[in-house]
Amino acid sequence: MSLIEVAIPMRRGRRRFHVEKGRRWSVIEHLMLEAVSRAPATTAELSKRSRLHRRIVVEAFIRLMRAGWVEIIDNPSATIFRATVSGKEQIRFGELRGLTTIRPRMMSFAYDRVTGQAFRGSEFSIRARNRISKSSDADALIFLSPDPRKDAEDLSQIYSALEGDNEVIIGSDSSPHLPIEGYAVVRVMGGVIDDISTRAEQPLRAAILKAASAAATPGAKTSTGTEVTVTDPTDWTEPVVDALFDQTDLILGDEEHKKAFLDALSRAREHVVIHSTFISDRQDDFLRPILAAAARNVRVDILWGQSDDLSDNSSSRTASSSLRHSIQQAGRSDLVKVHTLTTDSHAKIIASDDGNGAWSALVGSCNWLSTEFDSFEATVRLRDARLAGRIVNHVAAMSLGSRGVWHPLADELTVLARRIASAKPGSGRKAKVRILLSPDHASIPLEARDQARRRIAITSHRIGIAGLPMAIVPAVTAAQEKQIEASLFYGRATGPLSGVDAAELTREFERQGVRIRPIFQPRLHAKVLCWDDDALAVSSQNWLSASSSQASPRKEIGVFIELNKIADTFVRRFEHARSKFT
Repeated sequence: MSLIEVAIPMRRGRRRFHVEKGRRWSVIEHLMLEAVSRAPATTAELSKRSRLHRRIVVEAFIRLMRAGWVEIIDNPSATIFRATVSGKEQIRFGELRGLTTIRPRMMSFAYDRVTGQAFRGSEFSIRARNRISKSSDADALIFLSPDPRKDAEDLSQIYSALEGDNEVIIGSDSSPHLPIEGYAVVRVMGGVIDDISTRAEQPLRAAILKAASAAATPGAKTSTGTEVTVTDPTDWTEPVVDALFDQTDLILGDEEHKKAFLDALSRAREHVVIHSTFISDRQDDFLRPILAAAARNVRVDILWGQSDDLSDNSSSRTASSSLRHSIQQAGRSDLVKVHTLTTDSHAKIIASDDGNGAWSALVGSCNWLSTEFDSFEATVRLRDARLAGRIVNHVAAMSLGSRGVWHPLADELTVLARRIASAKPGSGRKAKVRILLSPDHASIPLEARDQARRRIAITSHRIGIAGLPMAIVPAVTAAQEKQIEASLFYGRATGPLSGVDAAELTREFERQGVRIRPIFQPRLHAKVLCWDDDALAVSSQNWLSASSSQASPRKEIGVFIELNKIADTFVRRFEHARSKFT
């Protein structure tokens, strides 16, 4: 039986975190306080009304009495509780003031660069590569290759790894020290991993065992010091969530997008986060509602993603500077922040609260700060707290900055994302929903090719050479092998593909059973891939002109939905929009 040593690429850092310690109030405690603020009651009465065990009610009142929010009425026949004046004040404000303290604490952390899992700094011994050599009793020493998709810190994972019982990290201080790179060595024999943290999750364990198994195979050409790759594109895939969703959460067309933009800003009472690939110099279309939100004390963070080649002048950089100046002149720069650096992402996102404590995220094709709302767009509204929180967490990662330099916004958005995701789930109709990151987009056309039984429909702002292998060829394969209807629509040709080339491409694929059509009216900007009646992907990615990026996982962000008639709804509404111009 072979003994294989596996070196895991890691980064370790250290900085000062701000930790909120203390148990937060539960829903039960909130309900008990609200009940006795209306009228005094005994524990027996409240136990009967709430259908909770009497012991649970008593324990809730013990904590409420310690806070000074509940008192006992002097009554010889029964123990009666009532809310104090300060207890009634808590109910009036709608949220119970937590009995917590916030203290700074220096802590070290580490994360592996294969799966991205975070650990406390003490959980692994991390050494430089030149200080690692094979042990005398080991048969081989191999080094896992870092996955570029997991090379950046996930602040949410780091916070979770460092938190103790009844602790929540609410931020961190900047640090002049960059994380140190190195390797943690574990030993594998007979499928058992030694010297690994007990908190190591299945993806990391599987990667280690896969590499060790390959090295232990008789005849393996792995030599000591060999670097091996053990991850594949599917390792990044986001989980499928049984999430709140109905047909009204599919936003289509110019008017619906304009309304969604204005509603997000007018309803918010806390925070709005906008990520637009481009920022237009036509500020009047969007500046007024943003300033109106700030007038209600709503914070607005504006990020942009246009590629910022230093050899060229970025139109969005110029427009963002002008927008920043306009906001400063309006006296709202304290609440409206136009961030300086590009995220280099093509994603289009708005995340906002609804004024009543719930959050949602808009994800799709609309460049919110460069549109005149005159195009056919497609966007999905995510009302499920888990998904809205994940989207905000991805925006936090996009704003992180260079390695080891945590932009304050990334810190703040990470804290916000965790708070959103921890909210109580709402009720209503549900669908199977999955967030699509850039690497995920390559698999969707293949799923359509394999699963479609009747039709495939794709809309894309652009058509180009890169779209051939990614989306067009799978559609052609499905049309030829299963005789399904494949309809592909685009707004314009791009790159080396001219309009004449696109016309020739159209004729060629028409002979192979695929209908490819340019759409000039309405102006087509929606980026949708759907099949049959119940499967729909809405994204920022141009399905017919771009390939998925493996190295930049948040270059594109979309949403995949499985819901009865959701694809059929899109197809019918798209055809209706086209019919207005024929």
